[in-house]
Amino acid sequence: MENPYKKCPVYETEHFFIRLVQLEDAENLVECYSDSKSQEIFNADNCTGDFHIHTTENMKLCLSAWLDAYEQEAFIRFAIIDKAIDKAVGTIEMFGGDTGILRLDIASPYEEKPYLKEIIDVCITNFYNVFSVKSIATKAIPKAQNRIEALCGAGFCLGDFDEREHYYLRSL
Repeated sequence: MENPYKKCPVYETEHFFIRLVQLEDAENLVECYSDSKSQEIFNADNCTGDFHIHTTENMKLCLSAWLDAYEQEAFIRFAIIDKAIDKAVGTIEMFGGDTGILRLDIASPYEEKPYLKEIIDVCITNFYNVFSVKSIATKAIPKAQNRIEALCGAGFCLGDFDEREHYYLRSL
């Protein structure tokens, strides 16, 4: 398998392109990261910020940090591009270890089961191999009912993960 930090994979679904974030995504992603409904369910566990971003300049700083992490092979932050409007509407972060950590931040209009299923399917179809992980863990708080249903429908189960609450796990 090709090193994803040398050539980042790109994925396409019915509604989305999923590719490495770019600084040019900043203006569009501010809408996601300033969306109070979305902010409630972001997973910022062990992150340096809470991802409540309200300006394009601050979004660019965040994107720069994510791109630096990519260069250092720490994690990959993918942009989720709505194909119909050619606009970034969220991000996916993934990094490896025995259990890979998946973060999914998406604007609230897309926090619907069909969209979430589409995105989660890309992750479970590709990320085990790309990141050489045996399991994937992701957080979904009880309020995120559509997300929980999409995760459970894809084979994720609520479980203990590193003494953290509200994590769903799926193993190969």
